[in-house]
Amino acid sequence: MSEEQFTEWVNRRSRFPLAVRGHSLVMKGDNMILIDRGQFLYEEALQIVRMLNSSNPVTQINANVRIWERNGTFRLVALGLTALILVVVLLLATH
Repeated sequence: MSEEQFTEWVNRRSRFPLAVRGHSLVMKGDNMILIDRGQFLYEEALQIVRMLNSSNPVTQINANVRIWERNGTFRLVALGLTALILVVVLLLATH
């Protein structure tokens, strides 16, 4: 998915979802785009598409983290890791 194809998809105001590197983009309103259920403005979504299409793997990971942050996945992962660390500490403290 190139930047031009993304822009064309937005200009057509398509109601069909668009797939970019395993992520689902859906138009909601005039300037709102949902990426994996996370809300982004057009400019932010365009930047995410650029980052996902980058050849730099760090930039691609950064795009994924931004998506996870907006759709709540990042928060769940952080809570899960915190719970895991607490369980390990409690297990080590009791032995």
